[in-house]
Amino acid sequence: MGRTAFGKMADAIRGEQSPATAQGYLRPIDTSAIAKRLDLDGVASERAVKELPSSDAKTLDSIEQQITHTIESEWTWHGSELLNNLRAYAQRLAEFSVQTELANIQLLSRNTLTQLRDANHRAEAELGPLRETYIAFRDELREFQTRNNLRRAARDPSNRLTTMGLLVLLISVEAGMNGVFFSKGSEFGLLGGIVTAVGISFANVLIAYSIGLFPMRWINHKNIFIKFVGLIFSLAGLTALIGLHGFAAHYRDVIGTVGEENALPAAINTLLRHPIELADVNSYYLFGLGAVLASTAIWKGYTNDDPYPRYGAYYRRAVHARKNYSDEHADLFDELDEIKERTVTAIKAGTQRIPLFPQQAVQVRAERNAALEAFAAYENSVEAAINQLLSRYRDANISKRKSPAPSYFDVAWRLPRSFLNEAAVHAAIAEPPTPQLDANAALYHLQRLSSAVLEEYEALLVKYPHPTGMQSQ
Repeated sequence: MGRTAFGKMADAIRGEQSPATAQGYLRPIDTSAIAKRLDLDGVASERAVKELPSSDAKTLDSIEQQITHTIESEWTWHGSELLNNLRAYAQRLAEFSVQTELANIQLLSRNTLTQLRDANHRAEAELGPLRETYIAFRDELREFQTRNNLRRAARDPSNRLTTMGLLVLLISVEAGMNGVFFSKGSEFGLLGGIVTAVGISFANVLIAYSIGLFPMRWINHKNIFIKFVGLIFSLAGLTALIGLHGFAAHYRDVIGTVGEENALPAAINTLLRHPIELADVNSYYLFGLGAVLASTAIWKGYTNDDPYPRYGAYYRRAVHARKNYSDEHADLFDELDEIKERTVTAIKAGTQRIPLFPQQAVQVRAERNAALEAFAAYENSVEAAINQLLSRYRDANISKRKSPAPSYFDVAWRLPRSFLNEAAVHAAIAEPPTPQLDANAALYHLQRLSSAVLEEYEALLVKYPHPTGMQSQ
């Protein structure tokens, strides 16, 4: 058998996933090269001249021991490789064991079922209260919509921080510009005018924003009485704003002539007696500026929430509860879905692989038997090679010596043992007895496991559905 054939046999032993066998496994023994390296012919002649080994010798001399040790060391290395190969075969057979595959899948399935059942308790503690809160707020919102004949979705209110920022900006702009107007007649000049304007601007923007946020939105209510109240309060608020801006204009008009101490009663008097008559055109500008900024604040208040009173509050409660439940639901079920999919995929793969296992195991055993036979043949070649080298040495020695050759020259050399009889080799090829398992029964069992995992997951999902899958109670 050539070196190429032995190499292919070694590759077959290990399989596709096994480590590569060392180059030269079961390689033929080159006796000519060994004889040349040891110079057997020359050494045999030299020892024959000295009548060595002696005629009464009973054991191999040093040259013969060197021959046997040279080949035995290589034989020992091949024996270690044989054991490695047999263990690789055992590993491959274990991979093709129906019982092992079923045991692994059963363990994975039991762990998955345990995790799903534990998740039920976790969901009861973590998802349960959030689900009940969401359902309560959702049904409350729907009831509000039905009661008030609202078929549209609530309008998402603007950002509250943006609203507050705009109000501060309106107050700042109005106060700054009014300060210029009020600086006339103020003993503190521009600074005194700004101080006076801040109070008026704050009242202007706050009242205007409140009018838009509350009474003007009440006008949209379904209830006629609430509509009327909203209208009355809106008109009253607008009247108050007009009065405030009129007072500011008249106050600015008289502050330069009567001074700050007498400006307040004088402004009230002129406002009541001649409300639209102003001495300075800048006072008209002051009134117009206040009206424009008040209109902006009213619009911002009106649009800061849904136009229908309390609709935005119901909507935000439901949305916030839905988000809390949805986030917690995703944290739990994303993890469970990954576990479930991994288990179902493993079961599906096992269902596809198990029918192929018996044929694959038979093939592995056939390859292993071929490997054992090849090694037995190799051990025979080891004995033959050593005896060939010993014969060459002994024949050369006999031809040159005068005394009779030792009697053991006629005895063939034998291996001290066979690796095939080693306990480690028997352990590597031993297969524990396993009960016969019907492949169809195994496949049915796998299908049951897959169904159990899916049913447990679906039951949990039905009990704690995603908000999009919830029905009205």
